[in-house]
Amino acid sequence: MPELPEVQTVVTQLAGRLPGATIARVLLGRRDIVHSGHRLLTREAVGAKIASVGRVGKRIVIQLSGGAEIVVHLGMSGRLTVEPIDDALAPHTHLRVRFVGRMDELRFRDPRRFGGVWCRGRGDDANGNGLSVLGPDALAIRVPVLRQVLSRRRQIKAVLMDQRMISGLGNIYCDEALHKAAIHPLTPADSLTPKQINRLACSIRSTLQAAIRAGGSSLRDYRDANGEPGWFQVSHRVYGREGEACRSCGSAIVRSQIAGRSTHYCPACQKEPVTT
Repeated sequence: MPELPEVQTVVTQLAGRLPGATIARVLLGRRDIVHSGHRLLTREAVGAKIASVGRVGKRIVIQLSGGAEIVVHLGMSGRLTVEPIDDALAPHTHLRVRFVGRMDELRFRDPRRFGGVWCRGRGDDANGNGLSVLGPDALAIRVPVLRQVLSRRRQIKAVLMDQRMISGLGNIYCDEALHKAAIHPLTPADSLTPKQINRLACSIRSTLQAAIRAGGSSLRDYRDANGEPGWFQVSHRVYGREGEACRSCGSAIVRSQIAGRSTHYCPACQKEPVTT
């Protein structure tokens, strides 16, 4: 479930706590959680300092001294937290990173194991961890770029969900941004007018920014790096609100299956496109 706002929240918290820390030990509970660079992560990364923590799409990128990097994808249920070493391990904690002279550690927990960890050295191909195939970042999307992305005859919901087109959006924030822009999720992307594209670009950015300020949305598994939930779910316009009143017009929110995902929208605010 974690999308751009949830990942950015975790990144901001980790960026304030990890840079400068030296890796003392990497403890791996499940080998299959590491999709590439197993030896680099468990042996060669020991002794390296954490240079920075950043984000690419929905992925967390931990840069190490010497140019190596650890990429974490939270998937559906992953959590990346900093906890005291002597705290009891939660079930499904698959990876722990300990640091020199510190009594806390970085823990990766993923019950459903749709996420994972990649480690690559300087100059290694980024394609293995999916970074090279990601589209422009949704938080920074601008109208000219969005116009180019939308020049495809696919449902707008499908385009926005495709990480190769725009990176960072998932089911929640696609639905939220489309409602704010008054665009039906079945609308063909290449049929949007310049005015609609402008409105959608603003809606995507403002929705994500508001969600980041609220610490993201906690519906099931998501917790931030401190183990705390986000609160943006209380401000959702449509997502998860089937049958409830639209915050804009009062009509009942509808849920249907679009682009292979459960999709929420207001049939009054978001007029379904006329097919010919």
